[in-house]
Amino acid sequence: MLLNKRFAFQFLVFLFSVGYLLTAVNLGMPLSNNRLEPSFFPLLVGFFAVIFSTVLLFKEIVLIKQKIKFSQSGKEEKKMSNKTEYAPLLIILSIFLYILAFSIAGYFISSFLFVLSIIVIFSSLEKIIQKLLISITIVFVGYLLFEQIFGVRLPALWG
Repeated sequence: MLLNKRFAFQFLVFLFSVGYLLTAVNLGMPLSNNRLEPSFFPLLVGFFAVIFSTVLLFKEIVLIKQKIKFSQSGKEEKKMSNKTEYAPLLIILSIFLYILAFSIAGYFISSFLFVLSIIVIFSSLEKIIQKLLISITIVFVGYLLFEQIFGVRLPALWG
């Protein structure tokens, strides 16, 4: 039963990603006069969202096939951890808190905490120093992309 819900969730994420990519395509050309246009980033995000959601959907299909195979052979299925079971809820909560914190704490702090929380939701607290460095790098690249390339001013601490 849980696998059917997980498949439905992955399928909805896939459909949402495809819809997002199609919407991003309608924003215009990502390059003009050898310069990146504002439509570049949404296209990039949509492209990777479709790729990653496709991978997750196929992994879910493989998991369902394995479950059927195990149930036919009489082997007992391993229980999912609570973290995996509640991952979609934790992601939604992280997004909600990120939106609330963005204007108060500014881009750097809120984005760092958001990226770190997403990484920890999908993995564990092992190698936390490595995950902290990855989070800092992602936030810094986002800053460079928006502030330096697109010229979009990002909020600083306390607005």
